[in-house]
Amino acid sequence: MTSQERILAALHGKPVDHIPFCPFLAYVWEYFPPEIRDLGQLAFHHRVGADPLWRGAPCPVRVVPPAAMECRSTEVGGRTNWEIKTPVGTLYQAWQRSDSGNTSFLVEHPLKTERDYKVQQWIEENNTLVYDLTPVNDHFAGQGREGLSLGMLVPRGKSAFQTLVEHLVGTEELAYALTDYPDTVESLWRTMVARDLEAVKLAAQAPYAHYITWEDSSTQNYSPTQYDAYIGSEIGEWCRLLAACGKFYIQHACGHVAALVCRMKAHGVHAVESISPPPTGNITIREARQAIGAGMGIIGGIEPTQFLHLSEGILKPYVESVIAEGAGGPFVLANSDSCPPGVSIEKFELVAAIARRTHP
Repeated sequence: MTSQERILAALHGKPVDHIPFCPFLAYVWEYFPPEIRDLGQLAFHHRVGADPLWRGAPCPVRVVPPAAMECRSTEVGGRTNWEIKTPVGTLYQAWQRSDSGNTSFLVEHPLKTERDYKVQQWIEENNTLVYDLTPVNDHFAGQGREGLSLGMLVPRGKSAFQTLVEHLVGTEELAYALTDYPDTVESLWRTMVARDLEAVKLAAQAPYAHYITWEDSSTQNYSPTQYDAYIGSEIGEWCRLLAACGKFYIQHACGHVAALVCRMKAHGVHAVESISPPPTGNITIREARQAIGAGMGIIGGIEPTQFLHLSEGILKPYVESVIAEGAGGPFVLANSDSCPPGVSIEKFELVAAIARRTHP
């Protein structure tokens, strides 16, 4: 089987010649030697004997901001300050650079007052969504020519509520806002959901059969009840729209999802991606399979800190146990979510070799 045939079969519970191993290279990739990175990620997959699963392949929909909106950034001591000026008000947000972590993180969310929510609503209402296959075609002409591509479904990369949690407000402040001025918060949320549904209808025309978002599902950020009301309700609509086109939604869930996996299945999610046992997550692969049965796929299973710290001798039986726990339904082996810097290339080669020897 080709990698694409193998991953597709595994995702849909059909026979495979062996279990596919689809490594998640986020974070670790930047720490590999230049001679590895210069050859590209597809060449890396060939080297270690893995199957390429391109998570978050280019979204076929892009957002054109309102002409009346102006954005300006300034940088001071590793802090990037953004000013977003609109006819109805100005938003401010900031990112701080971490050289040790080789990343930047949000230190000031843009929505701080009730008025800010109304500014963001104006932006959402006046954005223009454009269907653009150029980056998609470039992807398939490049490394996406092999393996399976999971297209990014919506331009914001996640559900409306998760965007509020992560990028616009923050977990704690959103909880306060939902108490202090719930009508304003929910008005913005409904507007964002409506724009997302427009984007899904456009994105479904692209040459992807499977889509994903960086949903980062986890009850560390909201209650299961809030998930049902604000996230599951939106994702269920995504799944219905895609199903009408014969396409599938895969949910990136890298946190505590013990209370959510059955909800995901009920909402129509085809597979959960990056599911992780403790300590990163709060559900074992065995528990997840028992909860969702054979009708929903699992992508993941290798817990990040275990991948980093276990010796190769102990990693082998650990990976074999993960594969055994995922049996009984669609399953693709992967290191869950990102990969900590420090995981050796030899460990990727070892896991790929174990997968190639496993014939379900």
